[in-house]
Amino acid sequence: MDRILRAEIVATVRQTMTEVLEGADEVWLSPEEFCKQFGMFTAEWLKRNGELLPREKACVVMPDGSVKETRSWAYPKHRINRMIAEGRLKKLQLGG
Repeated sequence: MDRILRAEIVATVRQTMTEVLEGADEVWLSPEEFCKQFGMFTAEWLKRNGELLPREKACVVMPDGSVKETRSWAYPKHRINRMIAEGRLKKLQLGG
């Protein structure tokens, strides 16, 4: 097997694993679980800078058209793990 073919196979496997982990197998963490999982973040840091990380709130549109959402954010564990591994959490900058 030549180097180019090997590199293509490795890239395909890596992409597939990323899609699996960050798709159906993604684990969503509460802020408390997030701080336990990623010890370099504190609850205070998350309150001040959480917008710099990928996160979601669950929302429901009620029959009257009003929107209800959860009080706290959920953070995707596998996606943030990848960001750490790729060095993308260094020198984060607030927008605007």
